[in-house]
Amino acid sequence: MRHTLWILVLLFALIGATSAIPALPAEFSGTVTIDENPAPAGTTITARIGDRDCGSLTLKTAGTFGGDSTFDKRLLVNGEDTDLGRAITFFVDGISAGTATYTPGTSTDLALAVTKGDTPDSESSDGTPPGSSGSGSSSGGSFTPPAAPATEYTGSGTLDTDARGAVQHAAVIAAAGGDARLTIAEGVLAQDRFERPLDTVSVETASPGDATRAVRCGPDGATFDPAIEVSFALTPEEWEQAGQFVVRWYNSTADVWEPLATTIHASIRTVTATISHFTLVAVFAVPADTPEDTVTATPAGSETPTSTPAAPATTVQQAGQSLPGLAGLAALAGAALLIRKRG
Repeated sequence: MRHTLWILVLLFALIGATSAIPALPAEFSGTVTIDENPAPAGTTITARIGDRDCGSLTLKTAGTFGGDSTFDKRLLVNGEDTDLGRAITFFVDGISAGTATYTPGTSTDLALAVTKGDTPDSESSDGTPPGSSGSGSSSGGSFTPPAAPATEYTGSGTLDTDARGAVQHAAVIAAAGGDARLTIAEGVLAQDRFERPLDTVSVETASPGDATRAVRCGPDGATFDPAIEVSFALTPEEWEQAGQFVVRWYNSTADVWEPLATTIHASIRTVTATISHFTLVAVFAVPADTPEDTVTATPAGSETPTSTPAAPATTVQQAGQSLPGLAGLAALAGAALLIRKRG
């Protein structure tokens, strides 16, 4: 009996350890260019979340990495549970090359590009070597410090834009409750409704009406090229509402909800879409076999229009992953029951 007790203690300890299942990695494939030319073999790509390096890869083939084959070597980014929805900044030989959102268990294509500028044998107009400021010395050529990781804000945040409105530094703005967030990548052209550079962005939870979740993104009428990402993290109770979800934006001119291409990550209960302009954005729960979109118009000026949402299946991409740790838990529980019967 004493021996059996020790075995049970060990099994419960293992069950406790197994329940802390680490987040699945996010994997990336794609292309890499330097000064618009394929990056040479030996070029290093590094992924960073916040101030932590979370993955790296060295190119074996000029200009490309990863692929669709089972044995292709992809860039794996290993984050933590608290990194869900945060921005990943990619560096090519230490130079910022683009961003993506950390979504465990997904596979994404990237097009990374950096500009190093002057060729090694060129000189500036004053005769100084390329990359030199004219002061100090360097025996190894120019050094470009890596760009800072994406700046994170809650509620509202400031965008670092140039005279046109091109974002100079990636930003992530989360709603106050942390259940929704916007990811604005470096290089996105962000302008207000008058085509002026956008300097401030906000996201706040709105009354969902018939929707599962809604946020108001501001300033209203702001535009983004290319589109930016909006992501919702749903509760287990919300997740059980329907067979699938779709993200929509509210068209106040026509008083209707318009569908957005939506990606569902079942393993982590997130729903993601891209938006090119700001308005009211919401997640709707719809039956899995709904064939088409039907929307009920509402009185003009309504903050949370009433609708009968039903998204076409073509707007929803399933990206769910299995949870192998659950099988291990079931096996351990079965072993414990068997020992108990023998005892």
